[in-house]
Amino acid sequence: MRPLAFFLSCCALGAAEIVGTDLLQGDIAQGINHAAGKTAADFGGTLPGRQAFVDGRASAAVLMMREREVAPVPTGKIGVAEFRLASSVVVVATHGSNRAEQITLENLANVFARDPRSPARNWNDLDPAARSELITPAVCSPAGSMVLEIFQGIVLEGQPFRPDVRLRIEPDLAADLLASRAGTVTLIPRRPSGRGKVLPVADGRPGKSSTAYGPDDNNVHNGDYPLQVPLILYVRQDRLAELTPTLRWLFSDEAADLLEKQGLFPAPKAARTRFVQRLDTR
Repeated sequence: MRPLAFFLSCCALGAAEIVGTDLLQGDIAQGINHAAGKTAADFGGTLPGRQAFVDGRASAAVLMMREREVAPVPTGKIGVAEFRLASSVVVVATHGSNRAEQITLENLANVFARDPRSPARNWNDLDPAARSELITPAVCSPAGSMVLEIFQGIVLEGQPFRPDVRLRIEPDLAADLLASRAGTVTLIPRRPSGRGKVLPVADGRPGKSSTAYGPDDNNVHNGDYPLQVPLILYVRQDRLAELTPTLRWLFSDEAADLLEKQGLFPAPKAARTRFVQRLDTR
């Protein structure tokens, strides 16, 4: 999972109310500061944010949590409230005419990895019943997204991409491939807005589900869609009251729209409503 370390800047953080992943720099940080009426957010990275939260230098932290990673516990074993705020997601898309209905993590490794167990260069390498069509693999990982790093960490388990994969293509080229290349399989941060077909993804690893899930809001929020890393908001229980106005904004439609514009999948509205109810009934 070494590529996921890209998420985790090791710079030091000063005291701040809310810290964490640098994906939330910019509009989200500004919105938090406006809601708090002061400079309250310092999104310098997951690792320094986690440490600041544990040490008591921050009241809350938004952290990118890798699989099996343990939640942070503040010094003194203070109780922590947890909210699944959003997710950084890899969407697998192909041309609309492609007959494939789903794909597995193993299939994707065979297409994208430099040294896979069963190399796949043609769609009928993945499914003998598929038509003969060369696979054109590409990755669209624009600024503010982690498509390449998440995919390389989860699917490729750290190994390199095969040499002919088009890496970090621009969104316009990704859209053009989905519209014009019948054999394309393109990794993108969100569902395509124009032409293109999204493939549900089955995990299939030992102990994991073999059911394929599409990247809709509920499947992502529930953790069923496998190609994602969630952004979890941790808040000290003893600071919930003073942070409530800021958290209300963070759970608002306005904040969700900003997260979505950045290429992230915010928690669905029903989940965010439950978050607010938890603040009101603590």
